[in-house]
Amino acid sequence: MTAIHWFRRDLRLADNPALLAAAADGRDVVPLYVLDDALLARSGPPRRAYLLRSLRALDDATGGRLVVRRGAPTEVLPEVARQVAADEVHVASSYEPAGRRRDEQVRTALEAAGAALVETGSPYAVAPGRLRTGGGTPFQVFTPFRTAWLAHGWRAPATGPA
Repeated sequence: MTAIHWFRRDLRLADNPALLAAAADGRDVVPLYVLDDALLARSGPPRRAYLLRSLRALDDATGGRLVVRRGAPTEVLPEVARQVAADEVHVASSYEPAGRRRDEQVRTALEAAGAALVETGSPYAVAPGRLRTGGGTPFQVFTPFRTAWLAHGWRAPATGPA
C-alpha cells in the first residue's frame, strides 16, 4: 500500500505526527510538496529563496525522494495519487479559513479519484482553539493564555521512523 504525505508548512521528518500516520502499517510513503501558484504569487523573493533552500534540505533528508509539483493542490494531489496508486494523502491540519476551504476542495477532488485526505496533528505546539478562557472565548491576552497552556501541557514529540 502507498500513501502520500503532503508537506506544507511543516517541512520536518522528526516529530511529525501526520508523516508517522502515513507510514503506519508499513505503507510506502511518497513525500510531496505542491508549489501552489496562488501562494507563490504572494511571496517575495526572500520567502521563495528560503522555501527553495528548505525543499532542497528536505529532499536531501528523504534521500532524493521528495516529489515537487507545481499547480493547484486540487489538481496535483489527485493526479499524483493516481500515478502512485495511493489511497490516502496525509497532512497536518490547517486552521486558517483559506486553508480549511482549500482542504475541503482537495478532500472532494481526492474522493473523486478514490483517495482520502487524512488530517493528523497540527504544525503548532497547541492547536488553535484548543485553549479557551473560562467563559469559552479565545484568549485576548498572552499571560492568561500562557497560564492555561502550562496547565494544559503539550504532547510529547512523536516517535517512530523518520
